[in-house]
This record gives sequence, structure tokens and C-alpha cells, in this order.
Amino acid sequence: MMWILASLPTSPLTVVKPAVERRAELPPDSTIRLNTLTFSRTYVCAPRDDYLWMVTDRYDVVHDIDGNGLVDIPFTAADYESDGWSSSWPGYTYVAFQTSPGNFSCQAISNRHDTPYGVSVGDFNGDSRIDVVFATARDNAAFTLRNDGGWSFTEQRIGSGGGFPNHLAVRNVDAGPGAEVLYTDENGYLYQYSYTTSSLTTVNTSCAEGLAVEDLNGDSQQDVICGTGNAYTSGRIIYQIRTGSSWSSIRYVTTTTRYYHGVKAADINDDGRVDVVSCVGPTVYVWYNNGGTYPTFTERSYSTGSSASVDACEVTIADLDCDGDGDVVWSYYGSSSPSIVILVNDGSTPYPNLVPQTLESGAYSVYGVAVGLINDDRKADIIAGLNNGLYIYYNTSPVIDSLCDPFGVGGDELTVSERTVEPIPTVAGFRVEGRTAILELTAPSKGMDYALYEVSGRLVRKGKAEGKELRLEVPRSGTYFLKVRYDRGHLDYFSKVFVVR
Repeated sequence: MMWILASLPTSPLTVVKPAVERRAELPPDSTIRLNTLTFSRTYVCAPRDDYLWMVTDRYDVVHDIDGNGLVDIPFTAADYESDGWSSSWPGYTYVAFQTSPGNFSCQAISNRHDTPYGVSVGDFNGDSRIDVVFATARDNAAFTLRNDGGWSFTEQRIGSGGGFPNHLAVRNVDAGPGAEVLYTDENGYLYQYSYTTSSLTTVNTSCAEGLAVEDLNGDSQQDVICGTGNAYTSGRIIYQIRTGSSWSSIRYVTTTTRYYHGVKAADINDDGRVDVVSCVGPTVYVWYNNGGTYPTFTERSYSTGSSASVDACEVTIADLDCDGDGDVVWSYYGSSSPSIVILVNDGSTPYPNLVPQTLESGAYSVYGVAVGLINDDRKADIIAGLNNGLYIYYNTSPVIDSLCDPFGVGGDELTVSERTVEPIPTVAGFRVEGRTAILELTAPSKGMDYALYEVSGRLVRKGKAEGKELRLEVPRSGTYFLKVRYDRGHLDYFSKVFVVR
């Protein structure tokens, strides 16, 4: 099914400057010390709307939107009326523009809409400016905001129909020019909009809540993962594989029905395969990818320690402690405490323990969180809305930030969405020929850091290389130890003791 939307009108943009008064019920700035991590909570602004949402597919929705060299934070916010979900929630899409390091100006960049919900970013028209896309649940529509420069945006409706659009993603799934927007709605539709052809297609009629777009089977094409239910209707987690110019039939990540809300996908257990994460109230579920053209998954569940009921939880993933594996951030939209929990990955194999550490103990309404590099270090920071207040949790953990690669795959998630999907390098083999040690990878690496030691511990050689092969000549016969870390960001991704005769 396809609709051609070229005739959709471009609506005029009205920039409305929000009030940024700090509300009394919001927490003060403070240092938060966890078991292994520390954060500096910093208030940014409080739009006039009652609730601020950070519902995004991207692990780094923060980007330099206005081109001044500093990253900015897009988000949505809406008013909550007395009769809850049955009423209108008027609100706007905003950007917190970083005007100087650590200083922000929050500006509404959209027209007023009914229940603005998910938000994402990408360069839709190839002009190197970061554009914004958002869904408006009760308007039953999705909109792009084309970046015209100077904090000016042109708004255009790209899709309508269905019911209650929520989560969305921006990717180049067809490998052609321009980006595509994919979004789900509560009536069970997954839509795909092409910016270059102004056309909307229906991918499936099963996705209702949550959306992730990642390469599940390692074929360099982007696949879709979503939930068929929500916090009020039980469902399953499903996926479709991108096969050339079309999509496969629906496959199951899990056939167990629960009240899943929110979906993310990333490599959690450091095996080179993309895993799937969702939550049901206070419980986080991880489905570990077993591989294959149509992968199967092994389920593990983890408690956040929260007293939350089955309601609108969200998850996101990043390597917060710079140890090379994925940590999970869970948030809860309700009145239970805690409202934000970090589940720290302990690196156990094949299925790690995810140990809960409470980031925000207050009972705030936290609808989703984002992670990104806000300041000039490489440690992933956390961005969240507490009620109507936007906060940054600067990551001040005592780690060596030069070793951080918080979003994996060499930080590719930090680029705009029209990036091509490159094969993830893994180790294909290691051998010794004479006095030459040879490490072979399955795909080119953009940056290999290596160190060669004698068995006594004396450093023989260290350096950087790139490509699919690393060749090191040793000075003499003996026993050596080789450590190699390549562009996936893992600290000792490959290590080998070997003998040269």
C-alpha cells in the first residue's frame, strides 16, 4: 500500500519561546555517586508544558543542530489535562540550543500539536544540516522540521492516518539517496516515509509500540524490531529482516506475551551480534542474539529494584563505564520510585549480570531518556526530563575517557542517519609465519591499536594500523603476548600468547 504525499502543504512555523522558570518541585543540581559511576545532575530549562519527553530511537539524539560546533538537545513536551490520556495534551517540539559550553537556550521549533511524542534527527535533504522529525499522537501524524539555519525550521506533515503515532526512527534503509522515517502507532502499523519521493508505505500492520532499526543478522542491511502491544495491551516483540529492496515476513524475537513498552537494539554481551532490549514496568528483558540469517534469541530478565507497576517504561543503551559492553538505562513514567535506574553490565559471559544502580530516586515522571556526548570528553552523558524540567547527567565517572567508545562500532551512531551500514569486523584468524605474527579480520577496521610484549612484560612495540590484516615482525625467537583493540572500542578485544621458534 502506498500514498503519494507530494501535495501535502508545508505549514508555517511559529517559534514560541518557552518559559524557563525553574519549578519548585524539580530537584536541585547535585553530584550523584553510585557504586561504580558518578554523575553531575545539571538543570537546563523547564518549558511551560507540564511533561517533557525524551522518546527517541537514537542512542544519541543530541547533535549540533545549529552548526555552532556545540551539540544541542531536541525533545518534546506537552500539557497534561485533568482527565489524563482521554484528553488533549497540547505541546511543542523543542531544541535546547547550546550557545556556549554548558549553557543552553530552549526554543520551541514546531507549531503547536496535540501530544507531541517521539523525536529523532537526520539530514533528510543532504544539505549537511541536521533536521528534526517528530510524531504527534493525537494528531495522528508525523512531521519533519527542515533546518533552514539560524534556529529557523520549516514544518511539513509527512504521514497521517492510523492512530496514536509514537516511536520513530530515521535511517537509510533502502541504501538510496535521502533518509527514510519509520514510525509506529498504537493501531498496529509500521510506516516508512521516503523524503526524496514524498511517499508513505506500510511495512506491516503489527507494530504498536517501540521501534529499533539495526542490523540483526550482520548482512549490512538495517532491520526493524518492534512490539505488538503496549503498556495496556499485551503483545510480543517481533522483527523483519531487510532483504534487498523489501522486507521479510514477520519473525519473533519472543513469542511470550507481556506488556512490553519501548524497544532498543545493541550488542549487550560483546559477541558482535545485536541484541534486543525492552521492559515491562520494573523488569528489563534482554534477548541475546544467537546468530543466523533469521536470528533466534535467548531471553534473560533483570530487575530494576523499582516498585513500578506495569506502565510506560523506556530503555536505552550505552557503554557508560567505558569497559566495552552495553549498559542499560531504564526510566519510568509514573509515580513510583526510583524513576531512573542504570543496569551496569558486569561483563559475564555468555549472558552478563545487569546490576541496578539508582540514578534518580525521586518519583518523577520520566518518559524516556537519551544518551550522548554533551561536553568535550568521550564519556556518555544522560539526558532526561523530570516532570517538565530538562536535565543533563554529566558522566564524571573515574574512567580513562580516551578508551571510551560509548555507542560502539567506532561511534558511528554519532553520525547523521544516512550513514551506510558497514560490516562489523571480527577476528577471522591468527597465525605465525616465521618471525611474523598475522592477525586477520573479517572486515576492514578503521583503527587498530596494538601492543606487543615479551613474556617478561617488556613492551616490544605498539602502534596503530587499519585494514583487514595486522602483520607484526618480532625481533627474535621467544614467547610473546599480543593485545589488539580495534574500532569497535573494546579494551582487550583480542589477546594472544604465541611462540616464535
